[in-house]
Amino acid sequence: MRLARLLIVAVSLAASGCALDPFRSGSPTGPSSGSSSGNSAGRGPVVASAPEVTSAPQPEGAGIVVPPPSQLPRERPKTPPATLSPASRALVGQAQAQRKKGDLPGATVSLERALRIEPSNPLLWIEMGRLRMDQQNFPQAEAMGRKALAISVGDYHTQSAAWTLIADSLKARGRNSQAQEALGKARELAQY
Repeated sequence: MRLARLLIVAVSLAASGCALDPFRSGSPTGPSSGSSSGNSAGRGPVVASAPEVTSAPQPEGAGIVVPPPSQLPRERPKTPPATLSPASRALVGQAQAQRKKGDLPGATVSLERALRIEPSNPLLWIEMGRLRMDQQNFPQAEAMGRKALAISVGDYHTQSAAWTLIADSLKARGRNSQAQEALGKARELAQY
């Protein structure tokens, strides 16, 4: 119903814009000097009436246009694996050495510094999630894995690592069926 009304308005607007005889010369507000266009009374330009538009009832979803399969969007292309900048790489190395020594608060500080440098690098979020696993903070480890997953779209290798972190976090909390699903996703992404 709305479509029919919009169509009527569009046709009438188009018709009103084309109301002047295109072959007539002279002023558009009055009759031309040598023309007998049927407007001899001097009433202004001749305005054609818009054709009557009737609309038959449309089936459900008839107004939706679906492009042919060749024009449908394709899957998102695979992106190259994420990498660390030299500064972040140095901080991650420092954090890993601190973790091995048992200095988990120091490793946290180092990784937080790296995250300030590259906040949208999924590798740093995964590394922070592994540190949270060492700290027995399993819900936060899962959150870090999901954050890494969200910002690594198209990077299958990094997404696989994020799903592995999520699976480890779920397993540590006894949510084994969900952990198996997450591990299955990690394995599936690792194949690409």
